[in-house]
Amino acid sequence: MSIGSLIASRFARSGHALAAAAAAAAISQAPRAQHAASPLLWGFGAVTRAFSSRPLWKGAFVDVFLQRIKKNKENLNGRKIWSRRSSILPEFVGSSVLIYNGKTHVRCKITEGKVGHKLGEFAFTRRRRPHRAITGKAGQGKGKKK
Repeated sequence: MSIGSLIASRFARSGHALAAAAAAAAISQAPRAQHAASPLLWGFGAVTRAFSSRPLWKGAFVDVFLQRIKKNKENLNGRKIWSRRSSILPEFVGSSVLIYNGKTHVRCKITEGKVGHKLGEFAFTRRRRPHRAITGKAGQGKGKKK
């Protein structure tokens, strides 16, 4: 049973025949939501993921330092950035920045695909150490000396 028929049956039981017919017609013609995020963000991909956790009226979080650079239209190339929580804006595309990973600054070229993500996503804080196979004789150096 659809939602429209449920609402229509409620109105019919209450004696509002015209309201029941209007409610059923309006609900059957209403477009169904196909996306969990706001309809304003349909088709934006990464931007949807970045902004859907914040209210739309707030916009993306950008640190004051980066806001100042954006407003003055200064060049962002080679700038050291400590704000890993800031979102990447379309104005930053094409620049190369140094993002702090907790120890050093990691060079990152900002492209269109990175817009909407956070800066910290592109400067890993942990080293990737692949699993190494043990070489040599097994048990060498273990146990009691004779």
